[in-house]
Amino acid sequence: MEMKIFNNMRDCVKNAYENGCERGYEFQKMRHGLIAELKRLGLSPSQIKDELLEWNKRCEKPLNPSEQRSQLLKYVDWFEKKDSKMGCNALNDFCIGKDKCIFYIKRANKNSKQISVLPFDLQELEKFLVIRFQSKGKAMFYIVQSLRKAQFDKNAGEIIYIGFREIGSMLRDSYQCISEAAEIRRLVLLLVDEGIIEIVEKGQSGTFGMRKANGYRFLQWKHPERPIIT
Repeated sequence: MEMKIFNNMRDCVKNAYENGCERGYEFQKMRHGLIAELKRLGLSPSQIKDELLEWNKRCEKPLNPSEQRSQLLKYVDWFEKKDSKMGCNALNDFCIGKDKCIFYIKRANKNSKQISVLPFDLQELEKFLVIRFQSKGKAMFYIVQSLRKAQFDKNAGEIIYIGFREIGSMLRDSYQCISEAAEIRRLVLLLVDEGIIEIVEKGQSGTFGMRKANGYRFLQWKHPERPIIT
């Protein structure tokens, strides 16, 4: 591999390419990540296959010729047909640290956007949601806070791209609030109905049958002058 291409790889993928991977989850994830990265850097499918075969030699229990054809070469063809991609979120389990990753730092600086002031008062919103929706209202408020946190963490600017599973993880880790994706979706739609957020871009089917994240925007919400429905 040319040094210029190697140096421009994401640090986590570069590390996996250089040192190989354990068989199983790491191998499968980095196989996909390596193909995506080499394609991003302009290599042809044939060149990507050559690099995968070299990488396989450095992995734990290298694949035999038959496995190489089925798990590496044919996978490149599938990847090319699907026009798949892979980003930092999908590789998070193997991140060397965002403060150390040169690729992430460059991308963050390039994509950094001004985070606007929230167009409503959080305390007023929390009080309204809890009175109007009771226990559901508290969870809805936590979703709003999770969206705001994601807006800062992702340098997202006005539109915040985040999936229901990621929102669920944030609710669990930050607020000890356990909710299934279907319930989170229902609560998000209630926030939309109340004019607190809007979905500006709906997620489409993505790699491995998963869904890409919706895009959300905070709206100019005002406390409604109407009776509270219980």
